[in-house]
Amino acid sequence: MSGEACLDDRGENTCRGAVEYRFPMSGTGRSFPRCDKHFDAALASYERINNDYPDSDVPPAWFDPMAAGERWNEDDPWP
Repeated sequence: MSGEACLDDRGENTCRGAVEYRFPMSGTGRSFPRCDKHFDAALASYERINNDYPDSDVPPAWFDPMAAGERWNEDDPWP
């Protein structure tokens, strides 16, 4: 245990498990203290975002450029 408060502790007593400095998912290289529960939630959110918005030139099946007149990447022609 790091002795630090969980980053996601907002005084609601929702933290569970050990509070430790965890692997940074943002790529910033800086880790933050999180309890087991909130770290698991952060991992699930990170995985959902990566699945919904992959780092790829190929858009996911759900992407519809006509829905908002947007492009998946800058090389795509405007609809």
